[in-house]
Formats: sequence, structure tokens, C-alpha cells
Amino acid sequence: MAGSGHDSVTGLDDRTLGRIDLILFDADYRDAKAALEDTWRVAVLASDPRTLTDHERARAAAVRDANERRDPVAAKVRASSTRHRALLGVAFVLGVVAVALVATPRNGPLGLQGLLPAGLCAVLSVSLLWWLEPRRANGSLWGSRVPAVIHLIFGMLWLLVAAYVLAFRWGELDPYRALPQTTGLTLLACAGVAAVILWFHALRADRSGRQTGIARLTGDLLDPRDEPEVYEALDRWWATAGPEAMRRDGVRLRRVRTEVLGRLRLAMLITERDERAASWTSEPTRWIERRR
Repeated sequence: MAGSGHDSVTGLDDRTLGRIDLILFDADYRDAKAALEDTWRVAVLASDPRTLTDHERARAAAVRDANERRDPVAAKVRASSTRHRALLGVAFVLGVVAVALVATPRNGPLGLQGLLPAGLCAVLSVSLLWWLEPRRANGSLWGSRVPAVIHLIFGMLWLLVAAYVLAFRWGELDPYRALPQTTGLTLLACAGVAAVILWFHALRADRSGRQTGIARLTGDLLDPRDEPEVYEALDRWWATAGPEAMRRDGVRLRRVRTEVLGRLRLAMLITERDERAASWTSEPTRWIERRR
């Protein structure tokens, strides 16, 4: 989104600005009217990370209830929180470390002794990626900012590193202490294959278009006819969460909304006139979930 990455016009902290950018990046507004109607809701969700997490839990619970009525043994709908996003970061770090431990100079102090920890790091990384995939696929983890190609990149890196060791450094293995190195090499190659398989599986989610916009709200439904039920549940959540956010810190919420309007204008989704007119509007008389 064009407005992301710009400095705050009201002095808001970087974390709040980051949450605004994250929400707007995948909003997929149909027109300026839809964007303006959503500014108060975006401000509430971005003002407090706990509110954003609570909204996601409410969405997942509503979809889960609808699915269980259709099929009592339906797959569980996964919701994401800050903990899951942190674990995604851990998976990325482990994946990079796995490569760094092996891609060392021949005369380095580590040599090929790093193969076993590299293999373990790669296996842990791909295990986390597999576990997080349902949350990545439904857009609750980071929306479309973590595409399936991430899995392919890691998989190919690990396989290339394993092939490099086999082709150019196999002679460095100590025949009397080769088990740790060969075990690490095997783990590295297996993790690479698993990541490529995960990429094939994850591509379907990326092509579904259900990771962004309002499609993400009901993308996990078994039957689209249950969409009104999900929206009604989210309307009930907003009826409490919206007014409560205003009572808790209405001044901050208005500052956050000002930032939202500024970013929408920088992204050319609304005009300067739209921004100025919207800045004078009061809070909604009725808080409901976005419909378009």
C-alpha cells in the first residue's frame, strides 16, 4: 500500500503504525466509500493488539460454530495471535541459521561440524512452517505478506546446501566421526524436500483469494450460505468492542483514525477532500462488521 512506511502525522508509535499498515495492506477496498466506512474499525483494531487478536478469535469462533453444525468433525478453524507471528519469525531465523552453519569457509573453525545443528535447525524450521500453514493459508497470520513462495525459497536453499556438501566437501568428512555429519546432511535434505512439498500444498491457498479483504472473514466456511450467521456474530462483537474502545481512550482512537485517513490518501484511495470531510465525522452510531 502506497501509504505504508510513512512517518506519523500525529506522533503515534511505530508499532501502532505497523498495525495500521498491516490491516490496510490486505483490505482490498472496492472504492473510496468502502475505505472511508472502514476507518473507525481499522482504528479500533490497530489501536490495541489485544483487540485485533480478540476480533480474530471472534471470527474463528463464529466460523467454527457454523462449520460444526454442518459437519461435527470438521477441521478446526485456526486463529492467529502475536505468539504465532513470533513463532513464524523463529522459523525464519532457524531456516537462515541452517544455511549459515554450513555455508562456512573450508578453513573455518567450524568446518562440517555444523551439519548436525544445521539439519536440526532446518527440521525445526520446516516443522513450524507446517504447523503454522493453516493460519498462513487463511490469512490470519500475516495476510498476503507471507506468500507460499517463502517455503520454496527455504526448501531450495536447504537442498542446494546439501548438494554443495555432497559435490564439493564430501571429502572433508571424518570417516571415524561421520555419523553426526551424515545425520545432519540427511536432515537438511529431508527438510528441503518437506518445504517444497509444503509449497505445492500452500499454493492453493494463495490462489484462492481468501487471504485478503472481506473474503478472509468467511473463507474458512464449509458452506457459503452460513455467511450471514458469521456477520451477525461479528456485529455483536463490534457492538461491544467499538463503544468500549471509545470509552477507554477515545482521544487516542481519533489519533489512530487520523493516521488511517492519511495513509488512505497517500495510497490514493481517497482524495484530500474526502480526508478533510471524514476527519469531522463523529464515531459511528452503530458498530458493525465491514460488508464490502
